[in-house]
Amino acid sequence: MKLFASYWVGACLAAKTLAISPVVHSNAGTFQGRYLPGFDQDLFLGVKYAPKPVRFTPAKLNLDTPGTSVNATQYGLDCKGYGSDTNLLVAGNWTKIGEDCLHLNIVKPRTIEKNLPVLLWIYGGGWQQGATSDPRYNMSYIVQQSVLNNKPVIGISINYRMAAFGFIYSKEIKDTGNQNLGLRDQRLALQWVNRHIASFGGDPTKVTIWGESAGAYSVGDHINAFDGNNDGLFRAAILESGGAVGAPLNGTDWYQHMYDNLTESVGCAEAKDSLQCLRNVPYEMIAPYGYQSLEWFHVIDGTLIPRPGQQSLVSGKFGKIPLILGTNTDEGFGVNGVNTDEEAANQLVHSKRWNINEEQAHRLLELYPNDPTLGEPYGWGNRTWPENGLQWKRYQSIATDLTMYAPRRLLAQSMSKHVEIVFSYRWDAPMFNNTPNNIGINHFTEIPFVFGNTEQQITPLGIGLANIELSRLVMRMWTSFAYDLDPNGHGVPQIASWPNYASNATNFVFRTDKSYIEEDDDRAEGVAYINTLVR
Repeated sequence: MKLFASYWVGACLAAKTLAISPVVHSNAGTFQGRYLPGFDQDLFLGVKYAPKPVRFTPAKLNLDTPGTSVNATQYGLDCKGYGSDTNLLVAGNWTKIGEDCLHLNIVKPRTIEKNLPVLLWIYGGGWQQGATSDPRYNMSYIVQQSVLNNKPVIGISINYRMAAFGFIYSKEIKDTGNQNLGLRDQRLALQWVNRHIASFGGDPTKVTIWGESAGAYSVGDHINAFDGNNDGLFRAAILESGGAVGAPLNGTDWYQHMYDNLTESVGCAEAKDSLQCLRNVPYEMIAPYGYQSLEWFHVIDGTLIPRPGQQSLVSGKFGKIPLILGTNTDEGFGVNGVNTDEEAANQLVHSKRWNINEEQAHRLLELYPNDPTLGEPYGWGNRTWPENGLQWKRYQSIATDLTMYAPRRLLAQSMSKHVEIVFSYRWDAPMFNNTPNNIGINHFTEIPFVFGNTEQQITPLGIGLANIELSRLVMRMWTSFAYDLDPNGHGVPQIASWPNYASNATNFVFRTDKSYIEEDDDRAEGVAYINTLVR
């Protein structure tokens, strides 16, 4: 187990920690945690918010068991995922995978202070992979910065089911009401936090939910869920590279063949009740088939996702809460090999990342001309990369705006009509190890900065002073926002004041040389058109 590498827990703790290990008594149980002297933090890891769920069925909140002793010193199982990140974490012994995976982790400053605000992390990974044990999501560093800034917060990270285990869909799933299980897991975790975080010194009325990519889309879904009624589970949100619109909302016609392929793969195709058959199949048999070459995403279910996100925002049927939201300069969601207008239109219509018809595709091509000076990656002038496609920069620009940039602007504009506390950003600082094959400021680039873990080497922050200082700034901004809803209370000198979006539609541009404020008007006509599309 590499917990020491993730949380600086070394052999020196062996004797000392036992004497000072934290204990929390709550209705959920008596939790024995782990003290982290390097950060002066108490950790409660692998806390079950739900028992092992019945496969392809909504999970249930863990029953209160106040007399039960719980060892919360190690991560629990992570949920099954599919992709390079999962493979890396398993191969490196960072994580163990299984279905009994609905855990959360609590990182809190060692303090007698009560009612601390809570910053709750929902990882991304396309809803196909992700794990709270991933060292890139180690919350000790960001919690430490909150303490150094005299605005202490508690950090929480939550697991949820992914791929088929969390987002399976078909006529069978629809008819039995088992949609969006991963999102329901997240809401269940929020309910557990609401009921029990006070015992750990947290304030259940001051929870900020925070996610990146699919985690940010999840946050957007929770903002829109139940027409905006969040039952007091969170008061604010931070969305990095994701929003309340953007991820495709497909129906059973899209997913049925994926479900049928799954049943065929495990011998359930001829069963009278194929869904029950899938539940009865041993985990080891079904686990290899939970990803069907196409992703399982969220779907409209009438309650948690009542309608397309664009309609919820335009109609005002969403939760009115303070926000930080933003995107990276060059998110990079296009594809290679697009050389002609015809190929570009064909890719737009048939992409798995959005639902666009031919008329809309051709309108987008009109609004995004094949001019290299206007395309993504931005700031490279006339330079092109013909090996990636003669219209690569054009298609990248359209793809980023469809998936990230336009949804971010729509949510900022929509929320600002009701809430003054909205802050928008653009991340424009490259990764430490940028290579010629990683052109621009791509998706996930900001993650090493916002978590500030200088020890992990999967996606390293680096040790350069400029990166360290920018990391300190963004960690303090995020935790200051969680603490009192103002990211400007970071205590770092000579930083431009971040205006709220309602009074001044601008972005805070994060850079290692000098961050600044810009007008939020890039590609105005194209973005405005995208935001008229119902999706």
